[in-house]
Amino acid sequence: MATSTHTTETVTEAPTHERDDVDGGQLVYDVETEHRGHLGREVKIGRELVGFANVTDWDGIRSALAKRGHGVGAMHHLPEFTDEEVRD
Repeated sequence: MATSTHTTETVTEAPTHERDDVDGGQLVYDVETEHRGHLGREVKIGRELVGFANVTDWDGIRSALAKRGHGVGAMHHLPEFTDEEVRD
């Protein structure tokens, strides 16, 4: 009886930022990717809201958070980034 060994290697890349343009500014997310060998490329496996950028109207940001299912309290706990601080 022959046995075989199958090894799966997963390499998770450092998060990069992704911005969603919404009324009142931008929501900033850290994006996690993972290499998929069978595709030969990186794929997005998740993202986490980490802050805001280019805010012109906090009411618009609040509405965008609610629409996306984020707690609106994030407005009080997450930072506002400058364009230089956000790596796309």
